[in-house]
Amino acid sequence: MDYVNELPEELSDIQKFYQNSTIFVTGGSGFLGNILLDKLLRSCSGLKKIYVLTREKKGKDPKERFKAIFDDVVFDKMKAVCPDYLSKVAPIIGDCKKPFLGISENDRNILISEVNVVFHVAATVRFDAHLRDAVTINIQATNDLLDIAHLMKQLKAFVHVSTAYSNCTEKKIVGEKFYDCPVAPDNLIKATEVLSDEILEKITPHLIKPWPNTYAFTKVIAENVVKYKGKGIPTAVIRPAIVIATSKEPIAGWINNFYGPTGVVAGAGLGLLRSIHANENCIADVVPCDNVVNAMIAAAWDIGNRWERSTKVIDVTEKKLDKSCDEIPIYNYVSSNAKPLKWKDFMEYNARAETEIPSVFAIWVYYFTMNKYKFVHQLYCIFLHLLPALIVDSCAKIMRKEPKLWNAYEKIHKFTDVISYFSTKQWKFIDTNTRELCDKLSEKDKELFDFDLTKLDWKEYFYHHIRGLRVYLIHDSMDTVEKGLIRRKRLLMAHYTLKVLLLSIFFYLMVHVLRIVL
Repeated sequence: MDYVNELPEELSDIQKFYQNSTIFVTGGSGFLGNILLDKLLRSCSGLKKIYVLTREKKGKDPKERFKAIFDDVVFDKMKAVCPDYLSKVAPIIGDCKKPFLGISENDRNILISEVNVVFHVAATVRFDAHLRDAVTINIQATNDLLDIAHLMKQLKAFVHVSTAYSNCTEKKIVGEKFYDCPVAPDNLIKATEVLSDEILEKITPHLIKPWPNTYAFTKVIAENVVKYKGKGIPTAVIRPAIVIATSKEPIAGWINNFYGPTGVVAGAGLGLLRSIHANENCIADVVPCDNVVNAMIAAAWDIGNRWERSTKVIDVTEKKLDKSCDEIPIYNYVSSNAKPLKWKDFMEYNARAETEIPSVFAIWVYYFTMNKYKFVHQLYCIFLHLLPALIVDSCAKIMRKEPKLWNAYEKIHKFTDVISYFSTKQWKFIDTNTRELCDKLSEKDKELFDFDLTKLDWKEYFYHHIRGLRVYLIHDSMDTVEKGLIRRKRLLMAHYTLKVLLLSIFFYLMVHVLRIVL
């Protein structure tokens, strides 16, 4: 496919902000980070350099590993628009698990002298991550990066990516403000440094309560670090809701992970997942990845402008400074206000699309239900997950093959148990700052860096979402759709045959019992 340069001749306000700027990105190899790199390189061609924190991996050259980030199809459009992209990106070898992100003194000096904008995206997004890992990556790395940022001589903006669910406890209304920290960051860091894994595992459930997992718990503490360490530099926090596949850019429906509801849709589409503990009438606060990235880019521009205005002398006589930037702005980025979507609609849109393009890898037909009550969900799991797994694995053993289904369901149940907290509850997120940010954009920037979710069409979105999930996540080409449809017909026949057989057995047993009783 041929791409044309999409940039207008005259630069927009946001493009001017990034002109000749050097950017440092953590988490660039992740889902959100990939789209951020693509968007910056494709839409801000005048930027000078992007440094990307790159972790060393045993047996792999860090520089080659860094280049491999751009091998994905998601960067094809960027490469056509910016063929010299490799001259604009460079790795900074480091690791968020190490002190000061494992960055060498030489590289640290480069960042200090050159960087204008920092996007701190890196985090462990595993809900069940060990507390030590979650603290080190989500809290300690944030603390150390802010220490480095304070030394940056030309810093215009520091954007910390948090989550809308950092305060997902008993609060039903979450504002665009900092909330009280459950534990002092320094104390928690010290505790994870001195306590053993065994002790940490024992105390974690009590320590993080009422937060549902180590991810949300450490993200709220990381925000507390930003609240205090971010003072004195142009800092902003963006809190996206549940990030899912891209809406439009650079490819509609692109995704590369099974996290959250994406894993549920994939599992249901393949016929593996048949029940989840969820309230279908609760709001599914999901946001497309490319819209989140556009909001991040705009947030950096916004805080940069605020900071520039705040540091100008407004009273020459008294040498007073504008202190309007003393408070660190927080942008809650959610869909529940602009385009509310219930979980039942989320699954219905996906189910409708899935029947049009079933995968050849499906092991059964789509047969999925959301159960509000946990004990009902557990019954479904016993009869629709574990019992079939027991039968299939027993047959596999008889045929001297490796049994896999039971272990697979153990992992699936662990995954769905973790996300059920968010699919059975609902919060009201205040997003005033985000809406005001959207209004600040010029017409040109609204077109280039669109993050206005009021314009989102969920029906169209999920048309691309299920296709993207099929191609980019399950790796099932659209060329196999005909084979998938044939397979689906066969599985439907097997499905209904099994239902008739089971109902016949049930009625036979009922009649037999009634005869005995009567």
